[in-house]
Amino acid sequence: MRVNEKWMCAVSVATVWTDPDSPRVADLPALDHPVQIDRWLSQLSYEERLALSDKNRIQTQLLYGESVIVEEVVGDWARIIAISQPTSKNSRGYPGWVPLVQLSMKKRIQTEEFVRVMNPKATLFDESGTFFLRVSFNTIFPFVERRGKKIRVWTPHGWKLLNASDVERVGEESIHRPLTVGRRFIGLPYLWGGMSAWGFDCSGFVRTIWKACGICLPRDAVDQAEEGRPISLDSADWQKGDLIFFKNEKKYIHHVAMYVGNGKILHAPSTGKLIEQIDLRNSVYADHVCSVRRII
Repeated sequence: MRVNEKWMCAVSVATVWTDPDSPRVADLPALDHPVQIDRWLSQLSYEERLALSDKNRIQTQLLYGESVIVEEVVGDWARIIAISQPTSKNSRGYPGWVPLVQLSMKKRIQTEEFVRVMNPKATLFDESGTFFLRVSFNTIFPFVERRGKKIRVWTPHGWKLLNASDVERVGEESIHRPLTVGRRFIGLPYLWGGMSAWGFDCSGFVRTIWKACGICLPRDAVDQAEEGRPISLDSADWQKGDLIFFKNEKKYIHHVAMYVGNGKILHAPSTGKLIEQIDLRNSVYADHVCSVRRII
């Protein structure tokens, strides 16, 4: 078993846990290969979802094909660094633990062409055309050729096919459409640590939306608050797409939203709630704005 080398996420969504003891019996479907993400989320009670954050069980998530560095293997677990998720926790990327079965050592092919899934979810097919796997919005694949209405991509499981209508080429994104992209997920349940179309947390939602528009932000709200340039707290100075940060009782940044204009914000609120667009002035968040940043 080689460590300190790049591996890849080999399931639709791999949850990055704080340590190997973090998962509970209720979390077993999230540890499988293939991962049973729908079953896991559908059976979690509100209290079990809340404990993901309150008990510090989850750090972040990985999408299919996302690269990590494996620092250590202990039994059935790998201590990893998610190198594409910047954080002040580690200079190389986001740290945590992933079941070893959810990782692959298969190397990416050499290509300058990549595609990004732009629909909330997309289906991967074997080259025979049979169903293989469901993948999330923002999953990125090396792209080689188009075959009619499908494209041929490289994955941790070798060559597969995607519907061309589900993707766009990386590099062709528009940095001026984060709100259009983000509104697609209104009504999606909040998930602490979530980074996929199966559920986002507040900073995971903001990071994912901006990444889909070609801008890479840090993983967590406290680090995102250092990006871009500062804007006054006077809402008259805010523009669509500005990031609005909120403090808790201890004066720490604990939440982030995107400004959509006319006093409204788009955000992933908290456990038990859905991604929503609301009037900030009439919300519980109104008195807790502590910072505003403009990304572009």
